[in-house]
Amino acid sequence: MRRTPLEHALLAALALSVAACRHAPPPAPARTADEALREVPPSDLPAFADDLDYAGLEDAIGRSETWLARLAASDPGRTFAYGRERVPLARVQATLARFRTVVAARPAPAALRETLRREFRAFRSAGDGRGTVLFTGYYLPELRGALARGGPYRVPLHRAPDDLVVVRARDFPQVAEDLVGRVEQGRLVPYPTRADIARGALDGKGAELCYVDSALDAFFLEIQGSGVVRLEDGSSRVVTYAGKNGQRYAAVGAELIRRGALRREEVSMQSIRAWLLAHPEEQAAVLATNPSYVFFRFADDAIGALGVPVTPDRTIAADAKVFPKGGLAFLETERPVDATSATLRPFSRFVLDQDAGGAIRTSGRVDLYLGSGPYAANAAGRMKQPGRLWYLLLR
Repeated sequence: MRRTPLEHALLAALALSVAACRHAPPPAPARTADEALREVPPSDLPAFADDLDYAGLEDAIGRSETWLARLAASDPGRTFAYGRERVPLARVQATLARFRTVVAARPAPAALRETLRREFRAFRSAGDGRGTVLFTGYYLPELRGALARGGPYRVPLHRAPDDLVVVRARDFPQVAEDLVGRVEQGRLVPYPTRADIARGALDGKGAELCYVDSALDAFFLEIQGSGVVRLEDGSSRVVTYAGKNGQRYAAVGAELIRRGALRREEVSMQSIRAWLLAHPEEQAAVLATNPSYVFFRFADDAIGALGVPVTPDRTIAADAKVFPKGGLAFLETERPVDATSATLRPFSRFVLDQDAGGAIRTSGRVDLYLGSGPYAANAAGRMKQPGRLWYLLLR
């Protein structure tokens, strides 16, 4: 929708005034980009043992390269924060190109370590202030649904409505973060909350993308960001993130802890789902305590925050304010051994920073994309493990 200069001025003024009124502290541990990464000497580098033997890595590198090429065409002066250092976009591109060449030769572990220590710099995440990062997982869930409302399919997934307005912080340097809302009588006002939408705030706007048979499955789909809707005729459609309502994200697990329904050490996706299924009369009220709401669109693949497909076991979601998006990284942590067990095993691998999430708001938390299927669902629900994270940069 085109706007007059006066409307643009009003939006800008409102954006500045709203930003100035925000006093909520950032989530802990709070880190600036300068603090988030610290360069380490070659003697402190990890073993760089990739337990997948590079499977899927070239695809993931190519997707970051695609995004960086688009960025170079639209914003060639863009730089990325590697700790206190501001790195030109071209150097990040060169890092990926050289690393692609190195791993294409499938070097032995010792040869790979020597090459990386000689040619690359490593920046370790400050994490919780002691270098420890909490690793969680996310996956591609499957839902049952239909393109038209009927039968058991009565819960809508919404596309981004036409009246959704995003005021981008990069367009207004005085604004700390993007603002989302809609225009009413020439004023930008907050977009409806999850509770408002559940009460019909989007009815009549033609925003329904499709319908599913479970409000709970729809809620967890929002947390994962993408999913597969299986239709009754045997076909399926991938749905992926298309925006959100701009309201704050509040964890349902924290609400259940506050109510005494779960102990902190019990909280997982499985335990939250089990409690909500066992208490259907409280389900709507509990879900409504999270005002944030996600909009979707149909896609050929699960798409991350960079607008490129995410790669199982190779894409991470990290805080874009403190880590370099599209960048090459290496992680060490633990994950479940199989699709049913809670037993964990160590693992490490090269990953690409290609996604973001409402709960991923500090240097101390990173989400690993696990793909789809029973193992991914189990691991995503149970994975909540400490570990270490490094970003790599060509010398």
